[in-house]
Amino acid sequence: MAELMQVIRAEGMTTLLTAVLVNPDDKLLQALTHAAKPDLIQLHGHETPERVAQVRATFGLPVIKAISVETADDIAQACVYDAVADYLLFDAKTPNGADLPGGMGLSFDWPLMRAWPGKTPWLLAGGLSSDNVAQALRLSGAPGVDVSSGVESAPGVKDERLISGFLKAVKSL
Repeated sequence: MAELMQVIRAEGMTTLLTAVLVNPDDKLLQALTHAAKPDLIQLHGHETPERVAQVRATFGLPVIKAISVETADDIAQACVYDAVADYLLFDAKTPNGADLPGGMGLSFDWPLMRAWPGKTPWLLAGGLSSDNVAQALRLSGAPGVDVSSGVESAPGVKDERLISGFLKAVKSL
């Protein structure tokens, strides 16, 4: 983690500690926010709009709600989170039966995001790497991105070289 922070600082980026969770209960959130003191909570499960609002109010932190996208309908249905989340993260829907809820290197049809009618700030995720982030931003109109597997040398193993390359690609846009 120390190496990752050095790479980000070297690129002149501001970092925010983000707790990335799937369907967390309040007990886990309480322990995590007390121990780690994150700047943001990112929810990647099947949290309802009511649950997102509750997490935001209870823990007093901005919340990013991840939205799984396969079709334009998925984007349209995200409007229910427009007033309750601080940010939305549009990510590729994982295949049925997948072991993980995300981070699989999958992307979706990025131009679908041009139809997003909401007002909540949003980020694009899913299958992004230094090789395709410029195209993804151009096609989607995204104001920002979130990357995970695109900067990994193996599943779950972040690679400083790939992180640096991704940050340079984004910074050059």
